Amino acid sequence: MRYIAVFLLLANLAYFGWNQYRPGPLVAPLVHEQRPLLNTGLMLISEFDAQVAAQQRINEEASRLCAIVGSFPTVDEAKSFIAASADRGLGARLNMTGELIPPQYRVYLPPLTSRSIATITLDGLSERIAGAGLQIETYLITRGLLENAIALGLFARSNNAAVVRNQVVALGYRVEIEEIPQSTGEIQVQLTPLDSAQIDNVEWLDLAADRPYLSRTEILCETIAQGPQFP
Repeated sequence: MRYIAVFLLLANLAYFGWNQYRPGPLVAPLVHEQRPLLNTGLMLISEFDAQVAAQQRINEEASRLCAIVGSFPTVDEAKSFIAASADRGLGARLNMTGELIPPQYRVYLPPLTSRSIATITLDGLSERIAGAGLQIETYLITRGLLENAIALGLFARSNNAAVVRNQVVALGYRVEIEEIPQSTGEIQVQLTPLDSAQIDNVEWLDLAADRPYLSRTEILCETIAQGPQFP
């Protein structure tokens, strides 16, 4: 009996020690799920002001009146009108209606500082062209953005324009080529007021003063049907 009691005691001690020092089960660490912040409906004043300003810009743009101006006899006249509009703080761009057709190419000497200097230059150029045996038409441009420039011809093909340019450059002159867009429809200009809801009548009267052939049609800027356009 004594041996049995000793054996049971030792067995109990061994079991107690095993329970105390055995490795416990692995437990995965808790991961806290990121939850989106609750939308409390609160907003910073700066954010509110930015939204109000953005909405105001949208409302102003929706009520802004543009104008379609036409029709111009030539692209040169339209470009001159665009330059005059820009001087008065109006946005303006060329609007070619109808189907696009191949452009033309104008060869010219850049505008000179005065009509008298341009005339003297034209006379000298004509003599040099004749002396070189070249067949080049020359004339003075008297109005528009190219006023006091010397034209050297209008060509349907860019390579023909390049031939004339190279011939005149060889005589010692600076020559440029301008591509002139063409279409089967009217030549128009789209006007956009930059700082107001519509174009001021005084501005329009100034622009149309020496262009009695022009007409203006106002329309909401968003609803303008755009044709082929050029800067």
